[in-house]
Amino acid sequence: MIDLKGVILAAGEGRRCRPLTQTRSKVMLPVGNRPFMEYVIRALAANGIEDIYVVVGYQKERVMDYFEDGIDFDVAITYIEQNELLGTAHALLKAEQYVDEEFLVVNGDNLIDKRAVNELVSAKGDNVILAALRRHTGDYGVLIVDNGLVTEIIEKPGRPCSGILNTGSYKFTPDVFDALKQAPISERGSYELPETIMQMIKEGTQIVPLITKGIWADAIFAWDLLNANSLALGMDEPKIMGDVEEGAMIKGPVHLGEGSIVRSGSYLVGPVSIGEDCDIGPNAVILPSTSVGDSARIGPHSEVRNSILMNDARIGSGCIISDSVIGASCTLRDQVVVETGSCVVEIEGVFQRAEFGAILADDVSVGARVLASPGTVVGTKASISSGAAIRGTINRDSRVIC
Repeated sequence: MIDLKGVILAAGEGRRCRPLTQTRSKVMLPVGNRPFMEYVIRALAANGIEDIYVVVGYQKERVMDYFEDGIDFDVAITYIEQNELLGTAHALLKAEQYVDEEFLVVNGDNLIDKRAVNELVSAKGDNVILAALRRHTGDYGVLIVDNGLVTEIIEKPGRPCSGILNTGSYKFTPDVFDALKQAPISERGSYELPETIMQMIKEGTQIVPLITKGIWADAIFAWDLLNANSLALGMDEPKIMGDVEEGAMIKGPVHLGEGSIVRSGSYLVGPVSIGEDCDIGPNAVILPSTSVGDSARIGPHSEVRNSILMNDARIGSGCIISDSVIGASCTLRDQVVVETGSCVVEIEGVFQRAEFGAILADDVSVGARVLASPGTVVGTKASISSGAAIRGTINRDSRVIC
């Protein structure tokens, strides 16, 4: 049996997940209270892939500080820097000197489980693409398959369709590096793996698609984190390691980290994950598909549902937070209400239809009695005064005065 190595592509920012990626790369966005890339590493480790090479670039220090040498995750991590972010093909080429046998390539900003990785490891063929059957919005590459081989990759068709999606996970032989050295320039002016694979197909290389039955998810936009979070919450075994006061009620799978406390009268319905050193309630309500990061605080009589609260978030009393992502070290004072519903959001000059409450980047301060309309997006370190009604996009470092 070949001792497989793994290459994780983790150099990009994830621009369409702004403003959350203003302070961290997409691979470090938390779902189920773990960064995306932790799921990737754990899935590789579960399949005996211990030598992992991580290509880093944007906000690389955050990645390296969190994962270090990989010993805490039962792997050995070597970091490779991509100084210029010139695309995924350019990033993979950086790993050439480290790989001399068959290896796996996985995007660090996807949610993937050990079953999906095992399918890729066991797949027959020298060059394999892990694929997924999905109905989607046109933001993924679609594989055209004939007689068991990929004949074409239609990159981001831009319209809703059903099909076989390219997950961005591959099994290659070292021969791929010769193709990478001749990678064509994409329409974006970068060197990307899908275009390189298409060039390989034209030159006669057989590319095998493998439709996964495991878990795979991505987050194209910041609000897509909510779906990934819901999936991630089902991937871990929940444990109650903190304190639950008498009179609090917990139903379903709820994880409560060490040093955390759920105070009397609170009501939690899983799947829910609460990190370490958190303070919940009294009389708080946390409803399914919610993750709460370390050292967070949810005040009395507040309700949070289907949301992500990152580390050190502070939620006052009487707040209602639905379908939202609240960044690290955000402070929401008393009686803040985030409405949820369908909306239209502008991302990089393109209007996207979505359905969520609000996206707050790190270090946002929200005063008391603020009402946020569906689709509100607030940049890093913005400040919202008490009594304001907010909607749309609020840029970083802005101040909204009632």
